[in-house]
Amino acid sequence: MKKLFFTIIFILGALLSKSQDTITVLQYNLLNYGNNTSYCDQNNNNIDTKNENIRILLHYYTPDIISVNEMVNDSYKAIYLLNNALNTDGRTFYKNVAMTNLSGSDIVNMLYYDKRKFTLEYQEAVATSLRDINIYHFYYNSPDLQNGDTVRLVCISAHLKAGSYSSDAATRADMTSTLMNYVKNHNIDGNVIMMGDFNLYSSSEEAYQNIVNYSVEAYRLYDPVNMSGDWSNNSYYRMYHSQSTHYTSGCYAGGGLDDRFDFILISQEIRDDIYKIKYIPDSYKVIGQDGQHFNAALTDAPENSMYPQELVQALYNISDHLPVTLKLRIDQTPVLGVLEQETNEKIFVSTLVKNQISVELPGTYNYTLSDITGKLLKQGKITRKDIISVSDLKAGIYFLNLKANNKAVKTFKIVKY
Repeated sequence: MKKLFFTIIFILGALLSKSQDTITVLQYNLLNYGNNTSYCDQNNNNIDTKNENIRILLHYYTPDIISVNEMVNDSYKAIYLLNNALNTDGRTFYKNVAMTNLSGSDIVNMLYYDKRKFTLEYQEAVATSLRDINIYHFYYNSPDLQNGDTVRLVCISAHLKAGSYSSDAATRADMTSTLMNYVKNHNIDGNVIMMGDFNLYSSSEEAYQNIVNYSVEAYRLYDPVNMSGDWSNNSYYRMYHSQSTHYTSGCYAGGGLDDRFDFILISQEIRDDIYKIKYIPDSYKVIGQDGQHFNAALTDAPENSMYPQELVQALYNISDHLPVTLKLRIDQTPVLGVLEQETNEKIFVSTLVKNQISVELPGTYNYTLSDITGKLLKQGKITRKDIISVSDLKAGIYFLNLKANNKAVKTFKIVKY
């Protein structure tokens, strides 16, 4: 037991010395959020219903960066989503970027981020023949900032032209050509991710090749899962199909899950861990995709075996797309000490535990316990002298977050041996 104890201490010391953080990025087409069309309006695509289901998604996944497509061209609606879905249920840390619409589209891109972890330095918009492509420049709010040291991340959000006609493919190609030339002319390289609903049917499409085989190699982006091919209606790629969650058409596109339309691409610098940000292998997921619903609705039989049914139903209700997510490791001192509410009252938490976490608190607090990937494992209330059982968890590193009056108080790193 003593040997195991010192092994855990050594591992914890190694983790702390590496000063790493893990962030989660999520891309989601919200299907005409707040936008009324002849076939899609507040009767069959109500934003309050969407918000209720987005809150369910955020119960299971709490991304640090959320890029969305098909937001109505109305900044009020972007704030409405922020206040009624994202910053609810105790969350107060999301912030939105400024909306742009140089291209004059009815629907636009929007991006939300955890302001505790990131600061938006500036943003750019690239006008295309259809919709803006947005470029956001962030830096990570590491404590190392006081020494002038942190990492930067560029997020590009795009929604390319839909449709299977050659003219649609030509528009997609024109949009990505415009983007990549802008990227080169403005020397946008380093830690870059590009995400969005690309509406691509194959990796051979010119629009895709413009990105992954751009003439200047320094600006190329890469598919984290390296799954090139003819994605459409091909069961081989079913784990990466993100559209459509519905079989019947209407406001939602029909036909079942058979297209890989939604992507997150990464730069070589992130792929090869050059500038302190690295893609975590096998973290790229299409949330809700279990591989059993090729050309079928997400809620059709057989029952989804990989995700909670509450989440599956919420995804079905929100959109005809599924969200795509990945994780990035940041080699910088983590933002664990950033608090929304400071407290001078004494709090004791046992951080090296076997079967239970012991706490001594000045009052009643809400808590969440998550693993190192950010997955929520336990939540509830604790008060005064209390315990949280972890006998059902395996040995490893966990994070205990305490809140009072829906405000973050402190996060503790827990080591279970």
